[in-house]
Amino acid sequence: MRPEMNRTVKYFAILAGVAASLSAAVSCTEMQPLEMQVNGAEKDYDAVRAFKATAHPLSVTWLPSWRADGAMDTYLSALPDSLDMVIVEAGYSELSHAQETDLGSVRGTKGTKVIISVDFETMASEYEEAVFQAEMDGEDKAFEAASENDPDGEPTDEEIEAAVAEEMKKVEDEYTERFASAADNAVAAVGRYAYDGILIKTGELPDEFYRSGVAAAVEKFSGAAGLLLLEGNVEYFLESFDRFDYLISTVVAQDRLSAYQEEYDRLSRNENFDPAKYLVYLSLEESDCETPYPDVISSLPLTDPKYKTLALWNPAGGQPAGGLAVRCAASDAFDGYGILRKTIQYLQLK
Repeated sequence: MRPEMNRTVKYFAILAGVAASLSAAVSCTEMQPLEMQVNGAEKDYDAVRAFKATAHPLSVTWLPSWRADGAMDTYLSALPDSLDMVIVEAGYSELSHAQETDLGSVRGTKGTKVIISVDFETMASEYEEAVFQAEMDGEDKAFEAASENDPDGEPTDEEIEAAVAEEMKKVEDEYTERFASAADNAVAAVGRYAYDGILIKTGELPDEFYRSGVAAAVEKFSGAAGLLLLEGNVEYFLESFDRFDYLISTVVAQDRLSAYQEEYDRLSRNENFDPAKYLVYLSLEESDCETPYPDVISSLPLTDPKYKTLALWNPAGGQPAGGLAVRCAASDAFDGYGILRKTIQYLQLK
């Protein structure tokens, strides 16, 4: 074989080997979830943890779906290093190896607290549907029973009430079990993975039975290790504010800065309200966070985006709030949490 032909053969052999290696690498990437690796030499995480240990306005966000499966918006580690606390809404009961690595990175390396969420708001909607169906079923059964002996017979009001009460008892038994199961599972998860606390998510509390079920869960969570947070319409819990470490009211209007002052004034009338526990809420999903608040009084043209104004805001005539809780939009997660990062930077200037 001529020398130039020999060199050509070797060249194509090398190319074939490189192609095979790339193909194998791509195959592995498709089959195995990406594990976030933190290189301690690149950042001074001692300084990050030290800052989080000082008194400062807290920054909090939510992670809707924690999977650590290769998509960056499913990793705790993809969130800003300076974030104080992340609330995990799903995927925290049974962890994969990748999730355990991810959890160790943010808690141990960055000092970020990881809180798990128990959703009593969705359960309330399901409960209301079950109550409605129980009323319908009870009435139908009363009419069926009345027509057994007389095809034209109709039940009395007392018979209808008794039939509805029997169906409602089934609903209450089911939801008593669901309350207990949700509470037990959350407490068990905290014990298994050493999470930093539990958040209770509530909206409207439909009736006295449902309120008592949530109250029982609060009682059980209060005895568990770690922080206890409340998210939703916090005014339902005015008498038990002292049980919670932090309050996140998600019912405040997002389009007016004055709405935050109004809510703060309303909550501060309660003797159990502690401003240091109050985390101001901003949803990047619900508001045009890049535009200014229209009700800001200024002699200059309004240019500051909502997230900057709210991050720097303090209640008038009151103590500073405990921090800021930001619910990110999917677009911000895909963009590397750019708005969240800027919001935290402004918050730390207070």
